[in-house]
Amino acid sequence: MIKVITAVLTICLALFLAGCPARPRPLSQPETIVAEGAYVHEKSGMTLPLMVGDYRRTEVIRYDQQSLDVSAGYDLHDGQRKIAATVYVYPAPSLLSIGSLTNTIASTRAILTKREFEARKQEILHSHPGGKLIEDTEISIPIGGAPRIGRIATFEYEQNFAGQYQMVRSHLCMFNFVGGKWALKYRITYPKNLETASEIDAFLQGVPWNVPQD
Repeated sequence: MIKVITAVLTICLALFLAGCPARPRPLSQPETIVAEGAYVHEKSGMTLPLMVGDYRRTEVIRYDQQSLDVSAGYDLHDGQRKIAATVYVYPAPSLLSIGSLTNTIASTRAILTKREFEARKQEILHSHPGGKLIEDTEISIPIGGAPRIGRIATFEYEQNFAGQYQMVRSHLCMFNFVGGKWALKYRITYPKNLETASEIDAFLQGVPWNVPQD
């Protein structure tokens, strides 16, 4: 009975916190940020370099007035390989511990992380009618000498990509509560028949995680 009550309280806490987070104030239209070299996301410390291996940064965009929610787009186009990748940095769902037990905080984070990932999946499916989810699994990426645990979903849909309408494969990869406060989201898209495993690993591992740990 105690376990049931604890579980209910944990879920209620998660729903309460998710319902009233301090969120960025969105702009009416996204704005381009001019950055000649590496762009540093001031609030988190996350660095978005000009180059990530063979990928070249094409733009940096902010979505809110405080530049809390930003993205950097990267392209790898060398004739044979055509891959588009985007990194998003934005506040994770708000979580107030208020003296909560460690295991309760961890459980609440897990609930909020799942809700955030599911919401982003639905955004993709809504934006691409006829698209299908073909995989959803946990992912572990070695970054900075430590394994980073997140989740990756893979989609297939048709769109205009690299100058032609074609079937593409697109990955959504997310890590939540990085440094206790931030969400990192990756979108990586390429022609369906292109072999890209090594290029994707290189990109995920190549973007530096220099967000201070909580």
